[in-house]
Amino acid sequence: MTDFIARLKQALDKMPPGPEMVVGLSGGVDSVVLLHSLTQLRLESVFSSSLRALHVNHGLHPQADSWQQFCMNLCKDLKVPFTAERVAVTATGSVESMAREARYRVFAASLENGAALMLAQHLDDQLETLFLRLMRGAGPRGLAGMPHCRPLGAGILYRPFLDFTRAELVAQAQSASLRWIEDPSNADTGPDRNYLRHRVLPLVEARWPDYRIRCSRSSDLLREADTLLDEMARDDLESIGSHDGAGLELEPLLKLSAARQRNLLRHWLSLLALPVPGWHQLQELSRELGGDFSQRESGFELDGVSLQQHRGYLFAIKLGAASRPTESHWNAVDQTLKSLPGNGQLQARHRIGRGLGRLHADNLEIRYRQGGESIRLPGRPTKSLKKLLQEAGVATWLRCRLPLLYRDEHLVCVPGIGPREDCAAGPDEEGIVIDWHAPDFAQRPA
Repeated sequence: MTDFIARLKQALDKMPPGPEMVVGLSGGVDSVVLLHSLTQLRLESVFSSSLRALHVNHGLHPQADSWQQFCMNLCKDLKVPFTAERVAVTATGSVESMAREARYRVFAASLENGAALMLAQHLDDQLETLFLRLMRGAGPRGLAGMPHCRPLGAGILYRPFLDFTRAELVAQAQSASLRWIEDPSNADTGPDRNYLRHRVLPLVEARWPDYRIRCSRSSDLLREADTLLDEMARDDLESIGSHDGAGLELEPLLKLSAARQRNLLRHWLSLLALPVPGWHQLQELSRELGGDFSQRESGFELDGVSLQQHRGYLFAIKLGAASRPTESHWNAVDQTLKSLPGNGQLQARHRIGRGLGRLHADNLEIRYRQGGESIRLPGRPTKSLKKLLQEAGVATWLRCRLPLLYRDEHLVCVPGIGPREDCAAGPDEEGIVIDWHAPDFAQRPA
């Protein structure tokens, strides 16, 4: 066993055991070396997992189909099962980014429970990623670089070559007389990564020959720092408390330093499976939490959610909660439950001396807030609907979706709050109490 193969074996020893290894095979030197080396270790019975290769054809290069054919022929020679998936990459945004997202969707979908996707990213890839993220202003998590192992789909993603340099992989390929594909676009210095690889890092290496070791050490330290920040966030979250696993209690949150607030918010949002906001957004959110945040009807919008305060808690509300439901009709005398598509359901309960009188409940029109509504509840003065909803503690994100019951163009009942005085059941009369069971619009831990 050569030193190269022995080092790869040591890397595999750190990998969680699984039923299958799936090599992401592009046809480039890195993935070709990985597949060839794994077949050698399989011959020596180093691992018991089955082995196959997966090629993703993006169709972005004129030679894309010939590259797929090359990968298929290589796998045939190595006696490794081969599959290929073609993906469509849209022209919007960064083509490189879109291709990567499409590729990883294929990878995730291909993994059975416990299987491992094996990618050939190496130390030079890691350091390029570090420099690129540094230029984008990344924090400790981003600068920690690519992890050796992380969950992906039903399995894991594993990078056994992260401690190997590109030069070592090329030398191994040459010593084994391997053939591989050279993508001509890799020589184009237009993309940031290629510019860094061909123009910047050679100058860095000329000045600091051991920069790979130094930068790797920094990434390791940043990974440790990120782990400590996560531990602190978990402790803070446990001490602060939440509302039924969804809301974050504001008063103890605001007692933390601004830096710990942002750290906790970042951690909490990640637990909700939401994209972690950037530095500027977190700064703005932290400032607003200490100001008049509770008075914002629209909330603080992030990707896919609106952060809103209610009764001392911060909730992440799905943006769909702000949409207006469809109006409809209901006979609450005969129909106990009324389903509202995408908006929960109304429930009618017959009670003596309470609720809406039967004569006013048989031909109801379900509408939603337009603004300016008012109603006089039994024994109370006329009040605006806005004031009543505030007094009842109805969450701001539910107010536009609260079903309002009309009859003959008059608002006769607000579910959960009460009927109009002149439409209410008398003391000995059978009435109908109407409640609204709203959907849970709060984002919860995945």
